[in-house]
Amino acid sequence: MVKPVKFSIVIPIKGTTDELKLIPRTLPSYYAVKPSELVISIDDPPEDERIIPKIESIMKSHHAEELTRILKIKVGDGRWNDQQMKARHTGFLKAKYNRILTGDIDLVINKNVLKTIRLVGKNNVGLVSCSKLRVPHDFLSLYRLFSDTLLTKVVHHFTRHFGATSFAGLYTVWKPYWIEVEPVELAKKFVKLKAKVRDGKPVDMVDFYGAGDDTYLRDLMIEKYRCVYLRDIGGMVLTDPWEERPIIQYGKGVYFAGQGRKLVVSLGRAIIRVQPYYFCGYIHGRRIKDAEKVEFAWSHTMKGGA
Repeated sequence: MVKPVKFSIVIPIKGTTDELKLIPRTLPSYYAVKPSELVISIDDPPEDERIIPKIESIMKSHHAEELTRILKIKVGDGRWNDQQMKARHTGFLKAKYNRILTGDIDLVINKNVLKTIRLVGKNNVGLVSCSKLRVPHDFLSLYRLFSDTLLTKVVHHFTRHFGATSFAGLYTVWKPYWIEVEPVELAKKFVKLKAKVRDGKPVDMVDFYGAGDDTYLRDLMIEKYRCVYLRDIGGMVLTDPWEERPIIQYGKGVYFAGQGRKLVVSLGRAIIRVQPYYFCGYIHGRRIKDAEKVEFAWSHTMKGGA
């Protein structure tokens, strides 16, 4: 029998009306894996004031009042470039245990995530992720579900040698390593393309050279510690993917070109996932990198730049 280990779950949320509709389906799944504590980092003020009472109602129905902490993360204090990063970083910092599992509130997770918890902190492993799949909403999303399954189960087994991984935003980190690689002053400088698009803010070309905050953390972690990518499905995503929007596809293509991802891998991803804008961004990113006209933000930041 495997001895249980103590771990924290951290869920950063904005407190939107969409999240209000999701949490009755998703939050119980986080309780079902029996964490030692569950930390919800929520924007203060939330976009929908009904969401905290809803969370409190769900925690009471699961007899999890002592298990759950709600952290109110002040919006717009001017000291952080990205609110999502602030919420995640603060939640990690306040977590009681060294093993921290994190995922979004649009996920219904399953017990496969416990495999990530048992691996971190050993053999120089700083991060372990599970795969996740999306509930299809139309024919194209059904096809992408099939292609993601193919990528997760088969393709990544071979293409990992070319720099491809099955990293997803459902993972466990080892807190001592995380504190070392992502200090707060570095985290405050982070800016995310997806957040700018979602919030309707102007997008500059330099925004395409970064990554999401989870990928950013992974890139910092992998510089010093091992990152493991499990093919096991750890959860199902209930929302439509922002990643499929043309501008986000494009941004990811530019980013992975900066990372040095191989042409054949990026072409394969674009075809299998039906992401033509990803490949356009990848080609643009390679041209910029080859011409050395711009230093990619991910490398610049890791060198200590702004």
